[in-house]
Amino acid sequence: MSGWWVWLIVAVAAAALGYGVIVYLIRPMREIRAAIAAMASESPLAQPRIFPASPFLAVSNDLRAVHERLERQRRQLEDEGFSLRAILGSMADGVMIVDRGFRIRLANDALYSMFDLKQSPINRMVIEVFRDHRITMAMQQVVRAGQTESIEFHTDAITSAGEAERHYCLTIAPLFPSGSDQPAGVLAVFSDVTEIRSLEAVRRDFVANVSHEFRTPLAIITGYVETLLDGAIEDREMAFRSLEVIQRHGKRLNLLIDDLLTISSLEHRSVQLTLRETDLRELAERVVEQLESEISAAGAKVEYAFAADAEIAQVDAPRIEQVMLNLIANAVRYGKSVGGVVSISTKRNGNQLELTVSDNGPGIPYEDQPHIFERFYRVRKDRARDAGGTGLGLSIVKNVALIHGGSVALRSTPGVGASFSVLLPIDSRG
Repeated sequence: MSGWWVWLIVAVAAAALGYGVIVYLIRPMREIRAAIAAMASESPLAQPRIFPASPFLAVSNDLRAVHERLERQRRQLEDEGFSLRAILGSMADGVMIVDRGFRIRLANDALYSMFDLKQSPINRMVIEVFRDHRITMAMQQVVRAGQTESIEFHTDAITSAGEAERHYCLTIAPLFPSGSDQPAGVLAVFSDVTEIRSLEAVRRDFVANVSHEFRTPLAIITGYVETLLDGAIEDREMAFRSLEVIQRHGKRLNLLIDDLLTISSLEHRSVQLTLRETDLRELAERVVEQLESEISAAGAKVEYAFAADAEIAQVDAPRIEQVMLNLIANAVRYGKSVGGVVSISTKRNGNQLELTVSDNGPGIPYEDQPHIFERFYRVRKDRARDAGGTGLGLSIVKNVALIHGGSVALRSTPGVGASFSVLLPIDSRG
């Protein structure tokens, strides 16, 4: 019986010892191993436990310190990643990072939109995505030389209006790893400069057109002055005719300068409108009276059709008078040569007033209609100059309508006539 108790005591002691080993050694080892495995796999992990009554106290303290450092680094990376995404996402320029093998590693939303990328460019070759050897060659040069370079290129983009040429400026900078003098890749920034190049082209065309418009009357004036100096001044009839031509072209230059100053102030929105209640019929009749001699010479007839609820509007009267003068003068000059009829009308169009000037002339060819409101654009160039036009009248009409908060439209069927409509708010102050 005594032997049985001995074995029982030994068994209990062994069990207690085994439990102690499990609690004191095996369980801490398992938890520490699980924590290390979680760190190694970069999976989310709970803070490791501290085992004060264990030989693993120092290990568990060190492990907790490692955990805290990793957590700080993870939060820092998340913050940096968020900042990077926010910066790249808010940029209007397209940005991408390319590795040394010219494989794309990062691209922002603007790049997708800029080049209408239907699938992700990530991990694809640059030449595969852009199919433009100039881009790849520029990147190769940056990797070789380790210096920033810029190139400009253009592509044909498909838009809702059809195919259009887009211009881009590409800046490529090398990316150096810490402690290395060899680029590990490049940072590429794409800027859409289409609008800038378009404005430069407009400026060049404007300068060329102004030069041409000034050169013609100046050459004529210079020629007649030389004729007078060569002795024609003694011939009274010739002198009178020469002075008449000089005066006519001098007036043309003055008109051109006035129109240039007007269009410049209108396009830069430096004009301050003086809005007041204006009787548009009265304004139209005053303009017709100013053009009486031209209308009589052309044998044209003027008709009015003003709606009762569309005669009065809050507008800048001198500017709208300028609009009417240009439109009515054009209708007289370029309308039907015999039996011409110029119709001036208004009607209510929602919250807007529609002022229309129509003629029954030859109309405007369809290919010219999209350009008719451009500066210096003429449908029949020689006839326009003979008629005294500067080529700026319709551009002035468009800009006056715009600064009033309105718009202008053309309706014309070749051979039938042309109709110009200016839409103006009934009350431009609102």
